[in-house]
Amino acid sequence: MYFPTSWTFWLEGLTAASVVLVGIIFGLISIIKARKLKAKLLTILGLAIFFIGFLYLGPATDLFTVIITGTNVYTDFWGWGYGVYGILSYLWIAPALVCAMYIGGELLTPKRKWIIVGIYLVLGLIFEYFLWFHNTETFNIPPPLAGEIIDSSFVTLYPTFLLMALFIVSILIFHGLGFLIKAAKSTGVLRKKFLLLGFGFIVFSIAGAGDALVYPGPLLIIVRLAMITSIILMYLGLRA
Repeated sequence: MYFPTSWTFWLEGLTAASVVLVGIIFGLISIIKARKLKAKLLTILGLAIFFIGFLYLGPATDLFTVIITGTNVYTDFWGWGYGVYGILSYLWIAPALVCAMYIGGELLTPKRKWIIVGIYLVLGLIFEYFLWFHNTETFNIPPPLAGEIIDSSFVTLYPTFLLMALFIVSILIFHGLGFLIKAAKSTGVLRKKFLLLGFGFIVFSIAGAGDALVYPGPLLIIVRLAMITSIILMYLGLRA
């Protein structure tokens, strides 16, 4: 066992593990509740919450890998090296996106739901292709310092970066603003649900973008707490 003394290691790792844990807990709660109520949309939300939590699987895995082995997560498979960190985090983008678009389409524009889902399914698969088969071109990953979590970033203007930016903007506009507009046209319980969903997706979009820009420090705690808050808001918005 190895216990790094760097506070940034523990900050980065434990906050990431917290998001994963919250995603698992609320994902399970949503799916269990959905089965009891036979609520299909709540099941889809449960899956989406799972995938959102797993977006932090990279740093969470690196946390435990360093503690157990003393080295960062690494693999020679397909020449990924430290790039496996990015795979662990971002392979969940496409399924999370499809689930989110299904929920948004069903609640905001049901007649065009499958068109929206189909478009983003194709875009998500394109993203996954570059993620898996052009991993080294996708990420900037300097050799990690001893006792620190891997620091990775997307290569600016590479297809994966552009697609990720498109996904975040799409969620912000379609789900965030879309649900808020829907709330303004609704009353009572429906208004409350749409407000919670709208704010949930807005906070998610801001936290997702912020996580890529903020260095380990006090601001990172705020960003990770915001991500956890977005998960809770989404759950409350669709809870029966």
